[in-house]
Amino acid sequence: MRDRRGSLLQASLLRLVRRGAWGHARRLLEKSHPADIAQVVDRLTEADRKSVFDLIRSHEDRAEVLSLLQFAAREDLIVGLDPGSGGQILRHMSADDAADILRNLAREHADAILSALGEAGADIEALLRYPEDTAGAIMSPEHFALSESLTAKEAIERLQQRGDTEASFYVYVVDDRNYLVGVLSLRQLILQPPYTLLRDCMVADPIRVTTDTDQEEVAAMVARYDLLALPVVDQSNGLVGVVTVDDVIDVIREEATEDILKLAGTTVEEVTSPGLLRGAWIRFPWLAASFVGGFAGILLLSRFEDLLTATVHVVFFLPIILGMAGNVGSQCSMVVVRGIATGRLEIGSIGRIIGHEVGTSVLLAVTFAFVLGVWAALLGFGPATFPLVVSLGMFISMVVAAALGALLPVLLTRAGFDPAVASGPFVTTSTDVLGIVSFCLVAYALL
Repeated sequence: MRDRRGSLLQASLLRLVRRGAWGHARRLLEKSHPADIAQVVDRLTEADRKSVFDLIRSHEDRAEVLSLLQFAAREDLIVGLDPGSGGQILRHMSADDAADILRNLAREHADAILSALGEAGADIEALLRYPEDTAGAIMSPEHFALSESLTAKEAIERLQQRGDTEASFYVYVVDDRNYLVGVLSLRQLILQPPYTLLRDCMVADPIRVTTDTDQEEVAAMVARYDLLALPVVDQSNGLVGVVTVDDVIDVIREEATEDILKLAGTTVEEVTSPGLLRGAWIRFPWLAASFVGGFAGILLLSRFEDLLTATVHVVFFLPIILGMAGNVGSQCSMVVVRGIATGRLEIGSIGRIIGHEVGTSVLLAVTFAFVLGVWAALLGFGPATFPLVVSLGMFISMVVAAALGALLPVLLTRAGFDPAVASGPFVTTSTDVLGIVSFCLVAYALL
């Protein structure tokens, strides 16, 4: 339903904008929910995106639309504005979202916007000091912390005076040095007797992360412990901010999208900047690797020219054997990559990981090799040993591909690289080459 509503809004907006009916387009935007506008802006070209964004009058609505964008580069919509207008928009955004935008702007423009924000930009500027993709960079500096010496009644009164905060579903408890010592949910707080001290009813030693913790680890901890927010402390255990669940959802979506695109041999940039030349350039390296792998396959096949000339039926079975090996290799690599990314698979247990994937593939290889051998026998191709050749060729190719697909992501992770780059075209090309070698060697030995 939402996709249909978004498509209708997109079609209507584009029609009005291209007709020059700016007033009607602006009124349509005023009646639309910011989430629907963000969905439309994500789908538009850069020029149309800018035209639609400029029609939004309210700085608050502009800020909300920017916060909800998934694919469009948010900084592109800010860069054309003067620092004063840009500052007015960022003023209505959470500090972490605003810092994310400024981090991707040119230094001069970012500094000009921060100057326009004045004291309101202090929290944003503080977040910009942390490295990108860390807990410090995605946290909100707004949090509700109270002294452990307060009573439950005093804590509730302070909460009422404070009003709404970014993560008001938890109350963090600190000592006189601002060190994090405990946490209370609002439900736990209001159920306490009025004069109970927070130190006596809090959950001591809460789950926490430091400012330099990687954002993927932060997301994994929120998912593992089923939290709505995660406190962030500095190296001395001083509470400096909190990562909320909506920020974690953004991280999970961002990391999953990045991994999926890497599995296909491309990047997030192609989704956000879909130019023809740029898209072709991004895909070129992986396709070039596949192309070179194809040349290697040709050279390998030429080494078995006598075999292929004497038993031409071998060629008939190469596509199915290479296709099955490539699919098994891709499946194993994708399972391992996602297992590593989600923390389900531990890098230290490399033997168990490879053993599980190869064991599963052996069962599948036995089944398909048997069926292929029976089919080859029924077709009556070649000598009497030919069905055995194609069966062994498929079995060995699938098992080798499974081992390669499971091993490469683990080795790359241990070497400090993103395991997602081991999948897709790279695994497929490697399994094709190894499949040709395995099948032709078996055929050469038995025929």
